[in-house]
Amino acid sequence: MRLPTLVCALLAAPLLLSGCSLATVSGGDEIRIVADEHGDGMSFEPSEITVAPGTKVTFVVENQGSEDHEFESGQKGEAGIDELFIPAGRTRRVNWTAPSEAATFKVYCDLPGHRAAGMEITLKVAPGTDAP
Repeated sequence: MRLPTLVCALLAAPLLLSGCSLATVSGGDEIRIVADEHGDGMSFEPSEITVAPGTKVTFVVENQGSEDHEFESGQKGEAGIDELFIPAGRTRRVNWTAPSEAATFKVYCDLPGHRAAGMEITLKVAPGTDAP
């Protein structure tokens, strides 16, 4: 009876532990972001992210709120992240490669009133920064 239990535990361990570390995917390291609403406004958490120049990342944006949100920075002079629509209660991913030079960008929700309510991230590209 103990052998089947041990086999099941050994097979399940990698699945359980995989959520405990920074994952490397084809788009680079994953950076988790939570979009949410609260009594005094709206937010992305974390509100600031710093990566090294040339770093490939995958932003994993989880909408924990009851409203739809966007994640973008696609205008001229911005980070080059095209609009990503995240329905309420859903998660979406977007790959991004940091530029080779230091820079600071705003990433935001462009739905009416959301950015003004606090849905904005400062995305910094800085030399000497460890992986996300």
